[in-house]
Amino acid sequence: MYIEFIATTIEDVILIEKAGADRIELVSSLTEGGVTPSHALVEAAVRAVNIPVNVMVRPHSQSFSYSERDLEIMKNDIRIIRSLGANGVVLGVLNEGNEINQTYLEELIAECAGLEITFHRAIDDTPDPVRSAEMLARYPEITTILTSGGHGDLPSRMQTIQRMKSVSGNMAILVGSGLNKDNILSISSELNTDYYHFGTAVRKNNGLIEGVELEKAQEIVHLLKKG
Repeated sequence: MYIEFIATTIEDVILIEKAGADRIELVSSLTEGGVTPSHALVEAAVRAVNIPVNVMVRPHSQSFSYSERDLEIMKNDIRIIRSLGANGVVLGVLNEGNEINQTYLEELIAECAGLEITFHRAIDDTPDPVRSAEMLARYPEITTILTSGGHGDLPSRMQTIQRMKSVSGNMAILVGSGLNKDNILSISSELNTDYYHFGTAVRKNNGLIEGVELEKAQEIVHLLKKG
């Protein structure tokens, strides 16, 4: 069982490790779905904890389709993030048709030597997340896909995640979005992916702005790992 929580501050980072989670996804501007955090925060986070820190590489929240200038910024962010000792990066690139932009993806992968790569929930915006997962499986450098199974109702998304698992090869399917202490055991029982990602469920008042609440984070870790 592998549990990842989102952090937006150094206080979040410290509490997430204390709660017993396995990995941190470090982002800024959670209200915008997460963008690249400051390099100073990345450095502080990596120094503060012993668990892996994966860093969002997303230059803005306008879309997942980026210009060549955006791409150069993302490459530079990756180089700096690696130099600061992070475990990995979290990224995703689509074209104007919401298909995965393979050309840009390959350019970003080339900058990621030594880093784990998670392809984030941009995959849920593609017309066919299963076909997109199958395409990503061609890249051994990509270790994880973060997904909610698209944007349909919960039963259909669960079916999509199962199908994504079947074509994902060695990549971990990290299930996220909408998970909380009330639904995680039933979802885990159905999906059995053993990789789960939480954001607002471990924050005060389940909000996007307030910080991680240690007791909430510990409760979810206990629910998933008590067995």
